[in-house]
Amino acid sequence: ELTDALLYLQTYPFECSEQIAARVMSVAALRDVLTAFRAGGLQPPAEIDAAVARDIELLEQLQNPDGGWPFWTRGEETFVYNSIFVAHALQLALNKDYAVQQETLQAAREFLRNVEAYYQPWYSPEVRQTLSAYALYVRYLMGDLDPAKARQVYAQLPLDDASLEALAWLWQVMGQDPGSAEQA
Repeated sequence: ELTDALLYLQTYPFECSEQIAARVMSVAALRDVLTAFRAGGLQPPAEIDAAVARDIELLEQLQNPDGGWPFWTRGEETFVYNSIFVAHALQLALNKDYAVQQETLQAAREFLRNVEAYYQPWYSPEVRQTLSAYALYVRYLMGDLDPAKARQVYAQLPLDDASLEALAWLWQVMGQDPGSAEQA
């Protein structure tokens, strides 16, 4: 059932950082399913793995010195959401045994630790909270658990004003911490 969607991502003709990361993430997320169910129309596993390795290399080359990612060209403006999404995709790829340079992940982790420094002035409080929550979740996946910061991000807005995504990502982080039991 997911073959068409995966094929669409694999053959999408544009290659900004978000789109490349979406390809990496889709294969990493579906790697076990792809190998278990030899769906028709898909490339052989070795070709899929080679394409993911090329995409990871493209993302590594696109990473800006600040640890984040631009849309199209290294050295252009870093975009917060793209940066979090690319770090998420690379961590998922690493979890599925794809090779990702440790320097790339370390720089991304540092970017995520200081993600608020990269917010644009026009970001609303809801967007800021959601991006901070997403960054905390990706850090958690990277083994960089920060429940104290998660509690701070949780407290930024009244519960009714927080996005469902922000709450879900924060719950993952705070759910691991006895000191966050009330919030979780």
